[in-house]
Amino acid sequence: MTVGEALAATTARLAAAGVPTPDVDARWLLVSVTGGTAVRVSLGSRRRLDEQAAARLSEHVARRLRREPLQLILGSIGFRHLDLLVRPGVFIPRPETEVLAGLAIAVLPAGGVVVEPCTGSGAVAGAVALEASPRVIVATDTSAAAVQLAQDNAVRAGVAVDVRLGDLLDPVPADLRGKVDVLVANPPYLAAAELDGLEPEVVGWDPHDALVAGPTGHEVSDRLVKQAPQWLADGGWLLLEVDPGRAATTVARMTAAGLTEADVHNDLTGAARIVTARRSA
Repeated sequence: MTVGEALAATTARLAAAGVPTPDVDARWLLVSVTGGTAVRVSLGSRRRLDEQAAARLSEHVARRLRREPLQLILGSIGFRHLDLLVRPGVFIPRPETEVLAGLAIAVLPAGGVVVEPCTGSGAVAGAVALEASPRVIVATDTSAAAVQLAQDNAVRAGVAVDVRLGDLLDPVPADLRGKVDVLVANPPYLAAAELDGLEPEVVGWDPHDALVAGPTGHEVSDRLVKQAPQWLADGGWLLLEVDPGRAATTVARMTAAGLTEADVHNDLTGAARIVTARRSA
């Protein structure tokens, strides 16, 4: 079988199974087994798959047909300038979170202090460490698997991130209280009832405690909003990724907590995804 024939057959199988982007996924699966590039993998390619590559492709396709996320099959994902490892049991970074990281980078002063609760794979902390010039970055997560993955991704990127196990700001060194320039997080922000409408790749593979905040979806973000004024430096920023339907309410709660300049920013699809506010200087 040629690469072109394999691409056509794989695309058809994925489409029949209801995979949302069968052509893109098929191409990346072929890239992963041929060691080629996405440009070279095309329907017109007459390069033949060897027996080992064909067997690996068959295994990968079977996993994708079970709706295992493409990122887990490939083992990594691009995030801004990072190539992040991904593993089962840890939330997979989404493209919209690149906007959150970009905002954190934009507002961080040189030599500033960054804290990122709910770090997951360490995507945001790693991007900020790579693209800005922080003095300290502390990232936390309640999942030991996430902490290990974030540590591994920091090493992979060659950046210094202090990753700690614990709940939100509890593990952050006490001497950083009142000195944090950017408090940034992509916390759980859904209610349990909202899981029913999500894709199988999300419901079946992302850890539910990284998705669901509680009965209202505001539980984790509310805790961060409440704690932020105690931890932020004068003029420091709180940046949260939220469900678009909760953005306006989050702005109101930030303002009620004494933060100023509360605003909403759209993600790459135009949805109201990021809410920001700051402590008065």
